[in-house]
Amino acid sequence: MELYCADCGCLVERGIRVTPCGTSDCCCLHLPVRGSIDAIAAEIQAAFASKDLARFGVLLADDARWGNDVIATFERLLGEGVEGAVIDTTTGPGGVMCQLRVDWPDPTDRSRGGVLYHAYLVRDGRITEIRRYDDRASATEVLNAP
Repeated sequence: MELYCADCGCLVERGIRVTPCGTSDCCCLHLPVRGSIDAIAAEIQAAFASKDLARFGVLLADDARWGNDVIATFERLLGEGVEGAVIDTTTGPGGVMCQLRVDWPDPTDRSRGGVLYHAYLVRDGRITEIRRYDDRASATEVLNAP
């Protein structure tokens, strides 16, 4: 639900400033601005927590891919009973790193790891690419690459 801040006039939706008021005495400066890396990180976390693939889908660039298709890949995993949660995020100029806890329903999948890292590369306010890493350093490093 969109709300205008009564004190400064920012348009706010789900804790994200959709339209900043632009005043020097803005009381909403602590909130991320839509399209900012911090806002994208917050939306990724919220989409994972709610398992809302449509909410996640609006963050993706039209040509974003991971596997054959990002949403289809996540739908397939959820359909197979995979459970997951974002347990930490780090942002950088190139995007968002998420540390994920994944519970695989098939015991033979445990070799895939219970903790993994995704780097969500962002350009023009949209996720353009998702890369999987097995360690935090590699996933975070890609966020700072030119």
